[in-house]
Amino acid sequence: MDSMNMQPVPEVQKKGLGKGIFLLIGLTVGVVLTCLLMAVVMTMNSKKAPAKVEGAGYDSAEEAVAAYVNFLKEGDLEGAISTFAVESYVENYDMKEFLEWVQYYGMAVNSGGHLASTLNYDSDFSRELNIESRRSYIIGGICNQVLAIAVESTDEEEFAEAIVNRGQYTLEDDDAIASALEFLATDPKLEKIELGDRLDVDELYVNAMPQDRFLENYEDIWDSDIELVIYEVEVGRDDFTLFMYCVCYDGKWYIADFNNYVGISLSSGPFRGLVPNDYLYK
Repeated sequence: MDSMNMQPVPEVQKKGLGKGIFLLIGLTVGVVLTCLLMAVVMTMNSKKAPAKVEGAGYDSAEEAVAAYVNFLKEGDLEGAISTFAVESYVENYDMKEFLEWVQYYGMAVNSGGHLASTLNYDSDFSRELNIESRRSYIIGGICNQVLAIAVESTDEEEFAEAIVNRGQYTLEDDDAIASALEFLATDPKLEKIELGDRLDVDELYVNAMPQDRFLENYEDIWDSDIELVIYEVEVGRDDFTLFMYCVCYDGKWYIADFNNYVGISLSSGPFRGLVPNDYLYK
């Protein structure tokens, strides 16, 4: 019986086993190559289609502004940026309308996140440039608003005054350097931000130029319905007024810009949308 168990495997069975092993190896290699190919394709697609900067939008302008303030409160920079129209802004922006507006008023207007700083030719590269330019503009505005809070929070009044008045702060000695460093280390305490009541534009606006003309200009340039949103804001014991433009694309509202013509008319200083009440014209 033992000798029978020791008999060699027939040649036909050997060939069958060899084919099975080669088939298994081939299948394994095929699966690995397929996975690698899929990974390469996904990587290429991710480079071609970067994640959107703007969020899904909101059902109202008030919701967009409230979300922005809440993201600031949470210290969520990307969340705050996502409340702004970015891709939709770039895709709907009418450069011809903007240039005609500049021509009409006889001046070059740099505010409003306008796309005049980058080329406007029809290509993916140009579109990406404009999206990144828009994102950079939004980050700059957020920095300015945080700076406004710091100006009100700091004990370094001389340094803060130089910032507000766009003046020069001369670092004459080590104490001046220490004061500057202390100001730059000011904690704006964003977690204390609270959104107050919405204010009526008609009660605040005092400039002689009709507001409808401004709105019509921006509606043509941004190719969107526009709403001016103005809110009271508290940060700890300090009182501010928040001025924003909002736009609506595909039924969803986003923030379009920091500040609006009401805020520009009623405030002094270098503030962009979030103005300490001490710097509002009474």
